[in-house]
Amino acid sequence: MANIGMITLDALDERSASAWWRAVLGGQYLGQYPGFTMISVPGFSARLGFQKVDEVTAGKNRVHLDLEAGSSREQEVARFVAAGATRVEDHTDDPSFGWTILRDPYGIVFCVSDPHED
Repeated sequence: MANIGMITLDALDERSASAWWRAVLGGQYLGQYPGFTMISVPGFSARLGFQKVDEVTAGKNRVHLDLEAGSSREQEVARFVAAGATRVEDHTDDPSFGWTILRDPYGIVFCVSDPHED
């Protein structure tokens, strides 16, 4: 059975995008290759890759990161916004679970959700 080794995100400036994600997630730099940067993130077994592209995909991304807040979604969203992300949309229709869609400074769309109770 195959394992997920890496999730790769497209970016116009892969070096700057990877540096931003390393900072906000407390990650480590793993390698720089022509047009590609790889990082590790604590608590996540797969690596994150950032691949240089000539243009950002129009419309909704087919794959994006869903990050689960440690204790407070609002506090986590505020931390990302303070680091330069833009709040796009909130989904709070269900009182038991909500999420916020954000865009990083490099155009990468991601979500932060309420902590999931098992």
